[in-house]
Amino acid sequence: MDTIDFQYGLFLVDERAFCLWDQDVKKLNLDFLNNIDPEYFEYLANVNFEKLEDEKEEIHQYAALAIRTAFSQGLETLFALIFASLQAPHCIPAWMNLYKNSELYNLVRKINKYEKINSLLKVQVLDWQIISGVIYEALVLNDKEKESTIKRGFGQLWSRFATIFLQDGFGNEYNSIKHGLRIKTGGFSFAMGVQDAPGIPAPKERMMLMGKSKFGTSYYDINRIGNIKEHIQIRRNSRNWDPEDMVWGLKLISISISNIVSALKIHNGIKPDDVQFHWPSDLESFNEPWKRSRTLGVTSMTGFGLIMPPQLETEFSKDEIIQNYLKDKILGIKRYQIGDPK
Repeated sequence: MDTIDFQYGLFLVDERAFCLWDQDVKKLNLDFLNNIDPEYFEYLANVNFEKLEDEKEEIHQYAALAIRTAFSQGLETLFALIFASLQAPHCIPAWMNLYKNSELYNLVRKINKYEKINSLLKVQVLDWQIISGVIYEALVLNDKEKESTIKRGFGQLWSRFATIFLQDGFGNEYNSIKHGLRIKTGGFSFAMGVQDAPGIPAPKERMMLMGKSKFGTSYYDINRIGNIKEHIQIRRNSRNWDPEDMVWGLKLISISISNIVSALKIHNGIKPDDVQFHWPSDLESFNEPWKRSRTLGVTSMTGFGLIMPPQLETEFSKDEIIQNYLKDKILGIKRYQIGDPK
């Protein structure tokens, strides 16, 4: 009787456990890694950065939005590969196909908060410098000071990228762009001034500019009312950013992904001499993705809409919503007393 061998690999995606089966798990990993093209993100950065000089204003906004979209996708890809490296370097394509956005967010948050994560490393509580050391373990230079600076530079870079990734609104903005393009392009300006009397705007000369940018987005997201998930309110958000900062970010994301792929190839049997690691020719470039945004002032704002009273959540149960919907009773008005009655 003929037999056939199947290899298996056990791994975790955050807290979920899986077993991957294949006839050659290592070959599967290497085939997947060879298909990753980190230069894609740098290409998007360069092509759209050129469009920022176009004569047409609308082209500026389209190009800026394309850069923002690529930057958001690039950060997700970068962190997904980092945590695939930590939790499943032997099952990379499986991890990359299974992770949920909420799990990736949770893993990035745990590293930022110095919380325990499950990984194949002996150290359970990690930080970005330790992770950089793991990824760049095979990077050995004669100039030890330069080697140390490079590894420290990538650790600091990923730490700062993590702060962006975890920012309130970053994920919602990205989702609003990629799902239905439900955004308005362009930044906002925000100024404050002391009023002479309630309800009368302060004169223009007394207003102080707190934030302004040509580039950014405005989008809507969901705000839950109370503790019952069926009751919601739509909230408007605005964000300012500088596309040139993200062009630099995409270049560094591209380099980072390339190096992570090299480290994973080594883990899966490729000799260190047969892969390459890259870094910026000017190590000061690690700071470039933040240089221009420092001058923007206020970079995010949430609409000043009326906050709905929590008692609204008791008005309709899930079943009542469905029953009224099927009867075409879909719109109505509820009146509430605001403030203390006289």
